[in-house]
Amino acid sequence: SKIHHNNMINNILPKIQANLAGCEDAIMLDVEGYVTETNATNIFMVDDGILITPHPDHCLPGITRATVLILAPEANIPTEVRRVSLAEFHAADEVFTT
Repeated sequence: SKIHHNNMINNILPKIQANLAGCEDAIMLDVEGYVTETNATNIFMVDDGILITPHPDHCLPGITRATVLILAPEANIPTEVRRVSLAEFHAADEVFTT
């Protein structure tokens, strides 16, 4: 989120739920249901050779995320920063976090 505070409950509760489900992280959605990040990392997907990451309107635009977005074009990997649905992540060729 764009508001920085010390209350991490919005990240802690999904982490607990993920752990109870046998997962390391939880995918976080914005109020309209679009993917924003995981409870601890930025998230990327690759679809048809295009590297896609959610727009940072509702996530922390981290340094590593920025570095990936700088390096990808240098490696001739096209990038898109846009709103991404959960269905798109499920159908992606690859998904990774930073």
